[in-house]
Amino acid sequence: MAAPRVILHIGSQKTGTTSIQGFLKTQTEALSEAGFHFVQAGRTNIAHNSIIQLIRKGKGEAVAEEILSEIVENSGKTCIISSEMFFRKDMAEYFAKIFPAALRLQTRVVVYIRRQDKYAESMYKQRVKNGRYQGSPEEYAQTVVNLHYGQTLSHFATAFGIRNLIVRPFERTLFPGGDVLQDFCRSTGIPLELGQKYQHPSANATLSREVSELLGQISRETPKVNTKDIIRHIMHHRPEGTVVSSDCLDLETRRSIMRTYAAENEEVRATYCAALPGLFDLSDLFREDSYPMPNKRQRKMRRDQAEAAVKAAQLTLSR
Repeated sequence: MAAPRVILHIGSQKTGTTSIQGFLKTQTEALSEAGFHFVQAGRTNIAHNSIIQLIRKGKGEAVAEEILSEIVENSGKTCIISSEMFFRKDMAEYFAKIFPAALRLQTRVVVYIRRQDKYAESMYKQRVKNGRYQGSPEEYAQTVVNLHYGQTLSHFATAFGIRNLIVRPFERTLFPGGDVLQDFCRSTGIPLELGQKYQHPSANATLSREVSELLGQISRETPKVNTKDIIRHIMHHRPEGTVVSSDCLDLETRRSIMRTYAAENEEVRATYCAALPGLFDLSDLFREDSYPMPNKRQRKMRRDQAEAAVKAAQLTLSR
C-alpha cells in the first residue's frame, strides 16, 4: 500500500504504549525527516488521551477541526495520533464521523491486543491500586473488563475498512528483538533503525497484588496521600516481595478465561492476522506447574512485606 496520510494508534492498554508514545514525542526531528508527524492537536504530553475528555465536555468538534487542520498543514507527511484509550466503540464512531471518507481510506489503524487473562490481571492491579475496584481478580475478569476484542475491532473495520487495520497480538516473540517499538516501526513504515536507536526509559515493574490492594485502601481512606509518590519509592527500592507479576489468577482460571474467548480469538486471527498459526501463545497453559498461587503462610508474608514497604515509603516521604 501507499504511505498512509494518518496512522491511528488505538492501544490497547498494557501493550507498551508508553514506550511507543515516548519515542514519538522525543524523536520528532528524526521522524519528520523520515516523513512522519506526531500530531499536537488533542495531545497532552505523549498521548492524545485528552481528546476523550474534550469530547465529554462538548468540545469534540473543535478538537476535530484542529486535528484535520494539522493533517492538512502536514500533507507531505504521515500524521500519527496515539492513545491507549481509543480502543473503544465510541472512538471508532468518533473518528468515522470527523474523518472525511477519503481520509479514512488513507488511514491505517494500528492496535496491539494482549492475551485476555494477562490483560485482565494487569488492568485489575491498575484499577485496584487506584482505589477504583475492590472485588476479586476473578470477578473483574468475568464481569468488569471488556475482553471481547473482536467486537471493538469490528467497529474500526466498519469505519476504516478491514484492509486498513493492523492488528498485532502483544507477543514479544513476534517482535523484532522482542521490542514492541520496533514492531510498531516495522508495521507503520517508520525506519526500523530509529526504533532500534531509541533508549527506552525504565519500564514500570509490576507491583504485587498485596501492594496494589494496600495502595487502593489508602487511596479510598486517605485521599490526600499521594500514592504515586509511594509507588515511585517502591519501584526505585524494590523491597522484597513487592514486585511480583502473574500472582492474581491461577492456572485453572486462566484456562477458563481463554476457553471463553477461544472462538472469538480464532475469528480475530482469521480476519486480521491470517498469517499467524494462533492469535496468542497458550503453551504455558498446558504446563501444570504454571501460575502457582501462594499458600496461607505465603499470603501472610506478602501482606507483611507490602505493609512494611508502604510504611517505609511513607516515612521517607514525610521527612
